[in-house]
Amino acid sequence: MSIWTVTPNLEQMTEASKNTAVSHMGIEYLEIGDDYVKGRMPVDERTVQPFGILHGGSSVVLAETLGSMAANCCLKDKNTVAVGLDINAN
Repeated sequence: MSIWTVTPNLEQMTEASKNTAVSHMGIEYLEIGDDYVKGRMPVDERTVQPFGILHGGSSVVLAETLGSMAANCCLKDKNTVAVGLDINAN
């Protein structure tokens, strides 16, 4: 059973993400299921700490991106937008 009120579309998500932190960090949308959006992000000079390991903040950007894009496809009111307001990571 699908959770979507608006059918997600990989091409539309990619287009909406152009010239944002999402595209700058190399985040890609890969797959959409009945209740999930799957994506990936490279571990390279855009996403690592000065020590050469994945920056925790980069992981949070990936999680927030996928969560917000999915949330917007679950809204009943077409005049609203879902965005992250608070996120914690350790």
